[in-house]
Amino acid sequence: MNTKRIGCQKRAGAVGSRGDSSGFTLVELLTVVSIVAILAASSSGAFQRFIVSARISEGSSTLRSALELARSEAAMRGVRVGVCRSINANEDGATCSQAAAGNVGGNDWSAGWIVYAKTPPNAGDVFEAGDILIRRQASLSSAGLSSRLMIWAPGAGAIVYNWNGMRVAGPAGNFAFDFGPAVGALPVPMTSDLARCMAVNIAGRIDVTQPQSGRCQP
Repeated sequence: MNTKRIGCQKRAGAVGSRGDSSGFTLVELLTVVSIVAILAASSSGAFQRFIVSARISEGSSTLRSALELARSEAAMRGVRVGVCRSINANEDGATCSQAAAGNVGGNDWSAGWIVYAKTPPNAGDVFEAGDILIRRQASLSSAGLSSRLMIWAPGAGAIVYNWNGMRVAGPAGNFAFDFGPAVGALPVPMTSDLARCMAVNIAGRIDVTQPQSGRCQP
């Protein structure tokens, strides 16, 4: 009887000693490896290219969404609906503006924009008192950064759609999406090889293309 009890105590002690031994679990090792891999990637060129690509993609998809919203709202409401650059989109009394703001050039739509519907008797295509504010878009570029997203318009003015979906006002040509050092005008050629171009034709169709030799084609 005593011998059997001693044997059980020894086996229990042996199991306990293995549980108390120092070392890492598989989960802990995988966590450490993952952290090291992320830190290593963060300093690599591949990770930087990923960031640039993501920022340019975000900018083009956000502006495209605003333009498509304006076109659909024009058809639904039966009135003209516009999208214009704004440097105070999230403030009371938001306005259309081509002015420079901080390190954002006057023709750079990364400053933000507003989508609005025209109401009678307002005859102009810009946002006026009495018009209906549909959507606000705050700045897509963080102030003070040495490199940032830039959205260069082909000219001044709002993109405006009529009730039939046609673009009836706005600069002709391509919006240019670039990422790089903050500058006051569209660089030629564009800074990033990941840059994109967006054209809005007279029928209201939107096409996103790659630049040719660092330039958006007319």
